[in-house]
Amino acid sequence: MKLVGVIIPFLILSANVRAQNLIVEEGVGIGRLKLGQSLEEVINVLGFQGELKSYDDYLAEELFNEDPEIALECAIGFDYYIKFEHLITLPVSYVFFKDNSISQIKISSFPEYFFAIARDTRTKNGLNFWSQGSEITEIYGSPDLQVNYDNFILDSYFYFDRGITFNLREDNYRSAHIYSKLNSDIVDKFTNEF
Repeated sequence: MKLVGVIIPFLILSANVRAQNLIVEEGVGIGRLKLGQSLEEVINVLGFQGELKSYDDYLAEELFNEDPEIALECAIGFDYYIKFEHLITLPVSYVFFKDNSISQIKISSFPEYFFAIARDTRTKNGLNFWSQGSEITEIYGSPDLQVNYDNFILDSYFYFDRGITFNLREDNYRSAHIYSKLNSDIVDKFTNEF
């Protein structure tokens, strides 16, 4: 009987997560997680299951000391970030902070534990994870910049005015980077790297 009492709430929570049909709002956020929120608000939305890390940690552990000028998150700038794993509410992998508020959010359909929530996540304009590159351009038009990151096995479609970048692996949209519309100085500096 005790086992039933444990399993039923878990199944209800799992059904609620899948039924949410999470919406990614370009330049705004995902679900209840929004750009501009404080660390306390992030903890309220996601709990604190993540690891708090520095800019230098990001360079060493995520970029593997590649040139930070070719990573948009570094071009936009951040003071620290939280790396999340095994969330069951949002497919969020990184939340970046500048001046103690969210400046950028990265969402992902990998690894495997994000599958259940990622499959029900779509952008405000109707794009789902695992969509092909042609579907992205049908919905969003030609990207402002398209880059093939050989070292990361990703193709990236940047939409600076919309505040979103789509990352594709093997022509399937697998992750996205959400940020506020960028000013032309950041865009020019970043695009000149390519």
